[in-house]
Amino acid sequence: MADNSSISLETLQEQQKNLSEVVGNLTATRAQLEEQLAAVRNNLSTNSGALQYANALIQGVTEGQDDVGVANVSEEISADPVEVIEAEEVQL
Repeated sequence: MADNSSISLETLQEQQKNLSEVVGNLTATRAQLEEQLAAVRNNLSTNSGALQYANALIQGVTEGQDDVGVANVSEEISADPVEVIEAEEVQL
């Protein structure tokens, strides 16, 4: 009589194969995620540098101004009317 709690060697080998595939997939996924994380960190570093540079430019431009917000208000600009010239029809 066979024991009901035993597992055949074939079943164990199949489970080992499946686990090996899962471990391989997880390892590949981990490598991809690490590459993506490195890219995100690089982008954040670049963005941080660009932000620091932009802030330095803004501070340089606005240095000595009491109210920087006034510079952001749009002004009405008037322009002299221009003469409209009719185009000639061209035959090709």
